[in-house]
Amino acid sequence: MKREIGIIAYRCKKCSRLHYPFHDRCLTCRSREFEPVKPQGGAKLVTFTRIYNLPWGFDARYLTIGVVEFENGVKAMGQIKVEETDPLKVGMLMKPSWEPVRVQYGENVYGLMLEPV
Repeated sequence: MKREIGIIAYRCKKCSRLHYPFHDRCLTCRSREFEPVKPQGGAKLVTFTRIYNLPWGFDARYLTIGVVEFENGVKAMGQIKVEETDPLKVGMLMKPSWEPVRVQYGENVYGLMLEPV
């Protein structure tokens, strides 16, 4: 079951810097006033890697994870749905969704899932 993307970034009201995850103070101007920003639009792949040595509890042989930048500037990391032989390139468009990334203690754990367009 897919849900609305559960990521919220925060824009500093003083200098407009985007922060994700939340910081108590702006990393640029030290202000404490923020407004919430939801990721919007498509997502562009900034970088990616494959992890082959997974911790206990993962049933997959490997995971492909990447960092994407949404059209409104929010950057976030998520799992990429690809086969090992599928080509990935920095700059390619990704379709973001919020869905189960694994099962822990019998419950779904939701996260950012990315799929090449």
